[in-house]
Amino acid sequence: MSEERYGTPWLSLWLWLLALVQSAQGLPDVRATCRTVPGLTRDQLELCYRASDVTAAAIEGLEQGVRECQYQFQWHRWNCSSLSTRSRNPHTSSMLKRGYRESAFAYAIAAAGVTHSVARACAQGRLISCGCDPSVNRKGMSKSLRESLEKEKLRFLDAIAESNSVFVEGDSLRKMKAKQASRWKWGGCSHNMAFGVEFSELFLDSREKGIDIQSQINRHNNRAGRRAVSNNMQVRCKCHGMSGSCQLKTCWKSAPDFRVVGRVLKQQYRRAILVDQSNLGNGPPMIVYRKPKKRKHVNNQRPPRRPREQQHHHQQQNGGPPGRSASFAGGIGALALGGSTGNRKLENALFYYQRSPNFCERDQVSDIPGTIGRRCNRTSSGSEGCASMCCGRGYNLIREKRVDRCNCKFHWCCFVECDDCEVEEWISVCN
Repeated sequence: MSEERYGTPWLSLWLWLLALVQSAQGLPDVRATCRTVPGLTRDQLELCYRASDVTAAAIEGLEQGVRECQYQFQWHRWNCSSLSTRSRNPHTSSMLKRGYRESAFAYAIAAAGVTHSVARACAQGRLISCGCDPSVNRKGMSKSLRESLEKEKLRFLDAIAESNSVFVEGDSLRKMKAKQASRWKWGGCSHNMAFGVEFSELFLDSREKGIDIQSQINRHNNRAGRRAVSNNMQVRCKCHGMSGSCQLKTCWKSAPDFRVVGRVLKQQYRRAILVDQSNLGNGPPMIVYRKPKKRKHVNNQRPPRRPREQQHHHQQQNGGPPGRSASFAGGIGALALGGSTGNRKLENALFYYQRSPNFCERDQVSDIPGTIGRRCNRTSSGSEGCASMCCGRGYNLIREKRVDRCNCKFHWCCFVECDDCEVEEWISVCN
């Protein structure tokens, strides 16, 4: 895709022209609509005035990101409940004014939600500003998408060949496959990922215009969230023909299921990089990886490798696995924020600069609800276990009654009839 077509200047001009068209057509007052979402900055409000429909899809994406955050952290001490604000804008929470590891995940999942929601809304025809992705072609695909599409095409041609004749060989088979290849079509309505990424950048990065460490890390985590969506695009296909015979196959690029995005970012959360601020100077922030000095061995022979158990013990004594911390400083090995080192790419990593509290006690200033009253699993030794969740305060057993659907029967045609059954169970609640 060309930069002139999808660059930020082009998108800003397009949204400005769209605002003129909306005002000329006498559409509903977008200012009143935009003001129903508190916590938006001046730049976000101006963007909302220009494209209220796209901003509405972005707000839906923020809510989707909060729901996914609550799912991924449902058995953690901090369960994203502080992001569910009345304004439907998680950025008004005090947690996002911190530099915790959890704050990094919140920024990334929010940016991913906006990108995902806007891209899907474009393809669904809900937005005036955009439609299906017009740049879908073989040249614009990533290597993985091209390989996936080629495999789908080969399977399609093989299935057609087998259905026509089992005894065709040699040149006849190649000619038939070439003829059947004309039935393959790249089409459909692909999700407009380019527009989704650009609008997410305009809408969210406008909140982080500073050059301080917090703003730069927040912008980086926003980019990591958007990359979690764009890097996991899927190829989906649909068969056409008599009784689904797949005589013609239409394929398009689709945004991944958001649960997949949540799992990707949860993995990045576990491997997040702590940035050391001790050497922060007046220049631009740089990341330095402290590599161990190489030891000279006699006759160029390497020492025998340690067993895995001894390596794990050595890492625990030295504060965890190496390469997971960085410092802001200049010098050899310094990389710009969001760069890469060796085979490890930092573009997808999450950065944080403050160590997280234990989240055990309620802290209204930091918007931490604590774990009092949280449900736990008394038989588990993990993070959802009562020993961890309740922070050593103990727990109470409470008998809970609820009504579930049961004895469901399908009636022709076509409805399902169920009974309401009362279920009692004992649950554990933290003191």
